[in-house]
Amino acid sequence: MKGCLSIIIKTVIAVLVFFGLVYIGAVDFIKEKINEKTNPPQEELIDKTKDIVDLSEIDEEYTIDKNLNILKNRMIIAEHNASGQKMIIIEPRKENIITKEDIESDDFQEKLENILKKYKYQLIKFNKIETEKKGKFEGLSQEIPYTKVKVEIANLPVKDMEGIIGIAELDNGKNLIIISANEKGKYSQIVMEAFFKKVNKCKNNTKD
Repeated sequence: MKGCLSIIIKTVIAVLVFFGLVYIGAVDFIKEKINEKTNPPQEELIDKTKDIVDLSEIDEEYTIDKNLNILKNRMIIAEHNASGQKMIIIEPRKENIITKEDIESDDFQEKLENILKKYKYQLIKFNKIETEKKGKFEGLSQEIPYTKVKVEIANLPVKDMEGIIGIAELDNGKNLIIISANEKGKYSQIVMEAFFKKVNKCKNNTKD
């Protein structure tokens, strides 16, 4: 049972890292399994995430939903209260798993597909993954390059999702994966950009 659970968690983490599918509730599944504390106060979540980013300027339009540390992948998840759109900040275990060069390259879709192929067992199965237009937006006191992504999911109630994957850089040289996602037709670039404009770099994230 322990081995099976390990496979499931690794699979879910792989999917979350690349496509931000926390929207479907997969994170709640993981939290239940590893007995994570649920629904702590906003002030507590902001304090616990300040070693990565400063969320103190986020207003009541957004809720800081979760702060997870699973298999050394750090994830901070926020929600836009009115639309349910998710904003996700990931400090990955492998710093070079996705880079700015990947985001800006023409073969980013192929890289995403190849990453998923490395996982023999997938809790979440995809019919299609499409990368679309690229761009940049202001957030974390920098220009963040992003690629828009659309996903068709085979075996979940939410079949179609869309959003962006971007990369931000901290002053200590580390990359953060920036994701925002919602159901197809509900994703808003305005909601995403408004959130990340209020996210600041952590002052402690400086080079030694």
